[in-house]
Amino acid sequence: MENTKTREPQQKRSIEKKNKIIEVGFRLMCENGYQKTTTADIAKAAGVSTGIIYSYFKDKHDIFTAGLELFGSQMIIPMYDQFTLPLDIRKSVNIVIDSLIDGHQIFRNAHKEIESLVMTNEDIARIMYEFEMRTTKDLEIFLKKAGFAPENLLEKTHIIYNMIESLCHELTFHRHEELNCEQMRAIVVDAILAMLGEPENAN
Repeated sequence: MENTKTREPQQKRSIEKKNKIIEVGFRLMCENGYQKTTTADIAKAAGVSTGIIYSYFKDKHDIFTAGLELFGSQMIIPMYDQFTLPLDIRKSVNIVIDSLIDGHQIFRNAHKEIESLVMTNEDIARIMYEFEMRTTKDLEIFLKKAGFAPENLLEKTHIIYNMIESLCHELTFHRHEELNCEQMRAIVVDAILAMLGEPENAN
């Protein structure tokens, strides 16, 4: 069953029901695998009928992409609430790392499923590309507000984002026994500080 005509809920109860389907369905697909999860599985886990699901979503792919947007916002948005200006940049970089590590831990199964789908699904690859660039630009804006304005800040911010992301993968998923994780973290933080230099408003 696949319904091409979906509706956007207006009432609070209906909005909550749709959000529950997104959260439950996304979690289920990440835990059990995208291919192995059916719309009927999602309906049962969310406590709704399949008809309700198809009134809000075209298919399970629709649910997954909505969940992916939620996944990104839950990882990134709360992080910015922890900062105050002027920045203690070393402390702030460590806050970013801790926040992203927490996000990777919470969404451990989701992250593995997403990485797999990025290689095979153009829509998921596009969403992740847009998420990465949005995160990079948001971080660049924040750094500018904090007084950092080195040459090629956007490009440096993108490198910083990917360095932190790679570190989080090592600390969360890989854990190579031959590597000293604390030393790796210290090296990443020092490299970021060297790239950014001193803020223009530094005393």
